[in-house]
Amino acid sequence: MDENSVAAVLGKLDFEIFVLTAAHQDRCSGQIVCWVVPTTIVTKVPRILVGVGRTTFTRELIEVSRRFALNLLGKDQWPLVAHFGFRSGRDMDKFATVPFERRVTGSPILPGTVGYLECEVRTVLDAGAHLFYLADVIEGKVVVDRSPLCLHHLPEVLPPQDFATMRRLLEQDAQCNLGLL
Repeated sequence: MDENSVAAVLGKLDFEIFVLTAAHQDRCSGQIVCWVVPTTIVTKVPRILVGVGRTTFTRELIEVSRRFALNLLGKDQWPLVAHFGFRSGRDMDKFATVPFERRVTGSPILPGTVGYLECEVRTVLDAGAHLFYLADVIEGKVVVDRSPLCLHHLPEVLPPQDFATMRRLLEQDAQCNLGLL
């Protein structure tokens, strides 16, 4: 296999950026995800598949609550990438300074996003370093109709220091993930 050729093809894909949130009892957390895929074309039975790192605190909350929300970020909401993506919810309350509402699932819904989906876990697929949740969408709404923040936007919108931090953390995750495979 030519790894560079495979990387070139995969590099053509683009992914919207979400803040995945979950809550259980008095704890809530959120993290950045971009592996979110609709899994049905039947609008009466909306389902999604989302990939979540095995070692994250948000994943632990999903495991006990069996519910989560996906908040689709707008391009101007790039500061939330560092807030929800650079630190663990085990070490800090990510919602201490971020306003949110709770709706059907009890998971935090962020204001001003492009939209949100509230989901109940149907099944979990174990992929080693990540778990993939197949979930029923039980509620959702377009909040502000605008273009979402995508993975390819990050080099343009993140300050250089945040972009460097993101790359360093992704490299650390890659090393950790190799050990889990």
